[in-house]
Amino acid sequence: MKSYLIIFAVLILSLSLIACGSTAPPPNLEGTVAAAVDATVAAQLPQPMAEVATATPYPTYTPYPTYTPYPTVEVVVEAAQPTEEPTSEPTQPAPLPTPTPLPAQPVESVTRATDGVTMVLVPAGEFLLGASDADLGRVGAGGPPKLAGGDEQPQHPVYVDAFYIDQTEVTNEQFSNFVNLTGYKTVAELEGYGTSGGEQIQGATFYHPRGPETGIDDKLNHPVVQVSWQDARTYCEWAGGRLPTEAEWEKAAKGAANDRVFPWGNAFQLPEFNLATAANFCSASCAYEDGRDLNVDDGFPYTAPVGSFPAGASPYGALDMAGNVWEWTESSYLGYPGNSYEQAQDFNDYFKVVRGGSWDNIGPHLRSTFRQNNEPRLRSDGTGFRCVVSADAFVPASAEEVPATTEVVAPTVEPTSEPTAEPTVELTTEPTAEPTTEPTTEPGAGG
Repeated sequence: MKSYLIIFAVLILSLSLIACGSTAPPPNLEGTVAAAVDATVAAQLPQPMAEVATATPYPTYTPYPTYTPYPTVEVVVEAAQPTEEPTSEPTQPAPLPTPTPLPAQPVESVTRATDGVTMVLVPAGEFLLGASDADLGRVGAGGPPKLAGGDEQPQHPVYVDAFYIDQTEVTNEQFSNFVNLTGYKTVAELEGYGTSGGEQIQGATFYHPRGPETGIDDKLNHPVVQVSWQDARTYCEWAGGRLPTEAEWEKAAKGAANDRVFPWGNAFQLPEFNLATAANFCSASCAYEDGRDLNVDDGFPYTAPVGSFPAGASPYGALDMAGNVWEWTESSYLGYPGNSYEQAQDFNDYFKVVRGGSWDNIGPHLRSTFRQNNEPRLRSDGTGFRCVVSADAFVPASAEEVPATTEVVAPTVEPTSEPTAEPTVELTTEPTAEPTTEPTTEPGAGG
């Protein structure tokens, strides 16, 4: 506006001079006009935008001062729990057929120094990733069809380098210690809620799995839940490892021979095999009534202590690869080479893959090739994780830390002696929390 007034004034002055008979321009008229034009042009140019605040990377991990050293060793000892005779359990059948001991070869185990976790070796080599055509309608011994999903095909060879994988899922105790040492805050804590059964639960976090009224003081050797992909990834990096890729997870679960649908083989349920001895899934004890398998009972309404099902060991000695909790992988939900899945539009780099099924899933979802795509921020009371370390990058614990164990250990597979008993001591996976709690007598297993 000022520039227009200046030009107008100059024109008036010029006309006045002409009227007065003067033809000479006023002093510095050219400079005055140029300045007025520049000011006019400048006024029409886009004005600089206000500086946009840079979004803070999410989540922001600030020190969390309210945690006390948790859990304590005193809490870990659970020997005072009441014990019931296995014969009094009405849902467990009398002597069951003994599955073929798995794995067939010895298992090499080591201890990770950071958190004392036992890891088992998965050797390098090629295996077939995904479900075969036969799996599309394959019927397991005594069980229903294990209908493979279209996203599990086509089956194709994949080579993986040697790696160590946690023998069991990361526990509440281990994750709690990580939080105490680092001040880490999970996505559920930052956003104020978790999920259960697909519903938001206000106040649900890893230490309150199903809301503020629940806790983990008596569940220290259960798998940690209500953790997002980012939470799981951060823990593994802190522990000196990483999340497994889909290929690593699947090979650790079913082995390289491609002769099994589940970690333990192809047997599914009675009369050939009692699935309740091999995995924690939605059986008769499941907290959710819909979809429960009333023919068998694993004794747990929610999660079970890690390592409670030695009969479900994979060929490499990994436990709980089927059931208990879904497990995060590093991989995005993408189609396999040559895939013609009718819902291929669901494939993208955003969703992350979870594997293994959960305590609230039906048996067919426990298949080793079953894939599920989750939003990386998702957290639920049925999702946890385990870590891997590349074999060539593994650093054994020193004698001053946690002694490394390189002895050969073979998982126990004897469900006929005590179908409902807890895992035996030789399957110890937690130096400070031996799984001594009997599955059928765990008080408040969902709390």
